[in-house]
Amino acid sequence: MDAQTSAPPVSHYEYAIPHQPQNVQLKRQSFAYMSQLEGWCSEDKAAVLIDLVVKYKPQVIVEIGVWGGKSLVPMANALRANGSGKIYGIDPWDNQESIKEIMSEENLEFWNRADHSSILDRLNKWIRRYGLKEQIDLLRCTSEQAPLIYSIDMLHIDGNHSEKTSFFDVTKWAPLVKSGGFIIFDDINWCENGTLTTSRAVQWLDEQCIRVGEFTDSCVWGVWVKP
Repeated sequence: MDAQTSAPPVSHYEYAIPHQPQNVQLKRQSFAYMSQLEGWCSEDKAAVLIDLVVKYKPQVIVEIGVWGGKSLVPMANALRANGSGKIYGIDPWDNQESIKEIMSEENLEFWNRADHSSILDRLNKWIRRYGLKEQIDLLRCTSEQAPLIYSIDMLHIDGNHSEKTSFFDVTKWAPLVKSGGFIIFDDINWCENGTLTTSRAVQWLDEQCIRVGEFTDSCVWGVWVKP
């Protein structure tokens, strides 16, 4: 995994990157959980998310765009290891919401055909089996419909990547993050039909927050600290 810092973190928030072996057993367990789940979060990304949770002990995590829980479950597992904290997963699990503003025919076909309810049912099954119900609260609604959640310590945005929706997600939820909290934004270079659809959201984050890391694995994603 390539890591490129585009701005230094604030002094008391040195950035946790898993270049050194840390939280090894927790990561192995989380990767085993992930292997049963639908989604696209890589083990490299999950390792960074786990390190952030273990190091900074967030009490409130919000994830926009859950799908099969492949990034949500590792963070929940790290919260359990910490002994406290809750992650709120917001996703409508709905075909029509998934295709809003989408331009790519390939993406339209995928999300039109996806069985959202079955994906959600399987996720709930694995959450119960992994013993993570205490750490996870799933909200089946859009980001727009979801009630405000205040004093967020860590925000992971990986919902609909259209320009309109990604910008809405950032501007609704990032202001609710605590000063010093983390914002993780997935697919910062998402392109549909030659258009970088998430660039407006990324620009807003760069203007309002401090970018402390950019990573390339199965996609390009970034980490910001809220001033």
